Amino acid sequence: MSSEVEVSTKSGFKLPEVVCFGYHKHYRSDQMRVTDDGKEAKKVDPEVIYAKGVVYSERPVKGRAEFEVEVISYGTSWSGNLKLGVMRHKSDKELNPLKIPRYTPESPEHCVWCASKLHDHVTSMTEVAYGEITLDDLKEGDKLGIVITEKGVLSFLVNGKPQGTATHNIYKTGHDVYIVVDHYANCKATRITRAIMRVDPTLQELCLDKIASCLERKEQIDTLPLPSHFRLILQDYNYPGKDFST
Repeated sequence: MSSEVEVSTKSGFKLPEVVCFGYHKHYRSDQMRVTDDGKEAKKVDPEVIYAKGVVYSERPVKGRAEFEVEVISYGTSWSGNLKLGVMRHKSDKELNPLKIPRYTPESPEHCVWCASKLHDHVTSMTEVAYGEITLDDLKEGDKLGIVITEKGVLSFLVNGKPQGTATHNIYKTGHDVYIVVDHYANCKATRITRAIMRVDPTLQELCLDKIASCLERKEQIDTLPLPSHFRLILQDYNYPGKDFST
């Protein structure tokens, strides 16, 4: 398992390139083409059509899922950029290509990070400010990632840097969850650099659970002898059975 060890950097974590599943070769916008055995997706006419750049993962994710893409082709003709998120779909229903949206942030059963907002039409039905940067600033060579824990907590990363918890309860009985990548406007093409799923908890998650069980107040987090990025994760941690509001 040494190939999956996370290497700490000043800006966050550098995740090794491990790709266990790719883009769906058929469930995609008609303006998208999937190549390189499912690892790359690119627009057919990026200078003519700014939307219809949607591609989904070839399989639903479960357990702990980590997915990251790199922008490999970028233009300047339009306003807007890459978007990333998930779609929740009933397990007993077939995927219908006719229902693939032109623009994912406004689509039902989608939770998508768009520019500087999270458009959540899966759990909270809200649009809220999210992220330390705007995704409109991404350029060729930048990487955008998504992490979902076994408990359904969703968060994003930009070039390996965690952006904080986006939402909870992504997983739901009777539903599948697919990753969705929207090559909107200036984003012409992406390549998957990481796509894995694990059912067993990671060492980091086991540590989080243990630390959380010992806390009496959330203010104690800032006094812990831990790296700053780990304290940030603890601030966003979902503490089952504990109420820190008082």
